[in-house]
Amino acid sequence: MEYPSKGLSRGFPINTRNKVININGEIITDPSKAKVSVFDRGFLFGDSIYEVTDAYEMNPCFLDEHLDRLWISASKLFMPINYTREEIVHEISKCLKKLSAPRSYIRIIITRGEGEITLDPSNAGKNNLIIICRPLQKNPNWWYQNGVEVVVAQTKRTAIESMDPSIKSGNYLNNILAFNEAVSKGAFDAIMLNHDGNVTEGTTSNVWLVKNGIFYTPALKAGLLSGITRAKLIELCHENNIQVREENISIKQLLEADEVFLTSSTKRIIPVVKIDTNIIGSGRPGIKSLELLNKYLTKFQLPR
Repeated sequence: MEYPSKGLSRGFPINTRNKVININGEIITDPSKAKVSVFDRGFLFGDSIYEVTDAYEMNPCFLDEHLDRLWISASKLFMPINYTREEIVHEISKCLKKLSAPRSYIRIIITRGEGEITLDPSNAGKNNLIIICRPLQKNPNWWYQNGVEVVVAQTKRTAIESMDPSIKSGNYLNNILAFNEAVSKGAFDAIMLNHDGNVTEGTTSNVWLVKNGIFYTPALKAGLLSGITRAKLIELCHENNIQVREENISIKQLLEADEVFLTSSTKRIIPVVKIDTNIIGSGRPGIKSLELLNKYLTKFQLPR
C-alpha cells in the first residue's frame, strides 16, 4: 500500500491556506505573512522546543500535560521561557477562536530567540512564541478497517548520550531521515531502532505490541520520547486490570507480535498490519488494539 505524501497527512488532506498563526501575540491569517527573523536560533540551529495537540470545540486535549513537557524540554536545554503558562494558554485560545473549527490542530513553538550567528546560547534575545492552528478532520476510518504498513528504518535513533529524547526540540533531522525511508518505500511510517537494535519509536509516534493478551511498549531507557498518549494508555491499562509492560523490545518480538499499533496525540491509536514484508498477526487491525482505542476515547470523551 502506498501513502501519498504531498498535501496529505498520511490519511487526510491538509488545507495549506486555512490556518491561523500567532507570532508573539499577533494573529495572522495569511500564512505568507507569518514570518520570523532569519537570525532566529530556531531557524539557524533548530534551537527551539515545541508541542502538538488537538482541540475539540476549542478545548485543547491534555494541554496541562503538554505544557508540563514543554517546560521540561526548556529546562533541559537551559532555555528561559519569557512567557507564563497562562499567557500561552491565552494565545492558544485566541487562535482557536479565530479559526473556529470543530477540531483543530495546535502546534506550539518556542525558540530561544534572535541573535548573532554563534552557538553561544547566551547571545539570544527574548523567545519567539509561534502558535499554528488549522482545521483537523477526524481520523480516517480506513486506519481502523485496514490498518497501515510501516518499515524498520536503517536510520538509527539518536543515542541518549548524544541527545536526551525527553527533549521535544525543533532539531528533527534524525526523524526526517527515517520518515524519508518510509516515503521512499510507500509506507505509512518508519520504526526506529536504537544502537543496541531494540525498538524505540516511530518518527512521530510511540510503538506498542500485543502478545498473548499482554500489551508491551518500549521502556523510556531505550531512547524515546515519553508520549502523552502513551502515558494515558498505560494509566488506562492499570485502571482496567489490563497487563501492560514497559521493557526493551527486539525487532524479532515486534515481528512475532499478535498485534502492533502506533500512538500519538492527534492520531490516537493506529493499527499496524505489516512491517517491511512481514504480516503482523492476522494481517488485520487487532481486536485488543481497537478495544483499547474505544476505552481511551470513552474515558476521555474524545471522538476518533
